[in-house]
Amino acid sequence: MSSVAAYYTGKTVLVTGATGFMGKVLVEKLLRSSPDVAAIFILARPKAGQSMHERVKDILNCKLFDRVRESQPDFQDKIIPIRAELTQPNLAISPEDMQKLLACVNIVFHCAATVRFDEPLKHALQLNVTGTQQLLAVARQMQKLEAFIHISTAYANCNQIGRA
Repeated sequence: MSSVAAYYTGKTVLVTGATGFMGKVLVEKLLRSSPDVAAIFILARPKAGQSMHERVKDILNCKLFDRVRESQPDFQDKIIPIRAELTQPNLAISPEDMQKLLACVNIVFHCAATVRFDEPLKHALQLNVTGTQQLLAVARQMQKLEAFIHISTAYANCNQIGRA
């Protein structure tokens, strides 16, 4: 067993942005590389006519999770969707769900963000800044928190030769 797998053994993880590209890949990697992770809470919201549960089910049924499905047929039992909206006060998490998160989460991966270049600034700030601040406020209350990992963006604009 690798040291990474050993670290995640018995741990409870919270992932925001699990319905996005980076979040999906992260959840799959955690499940595949750390088969003894206790649980993965996924914050999600209804979107485009799909319920939160439908969105999470669609993600877990996609081809990306084929390898995990082969080695851990019941891996979906470890996934616990939590209805949330990062742009709302207290993340719009129910009191019951909030108590679960505060009592047992060990690691938070914050991958939720808008990466649209044409997003209205107000909405981008609400999600990328205010949402992050609110999640940090919740994380500070987590009794078993060991790590908070913030994935800030999937893009970079580097200087290139011949360009200003």
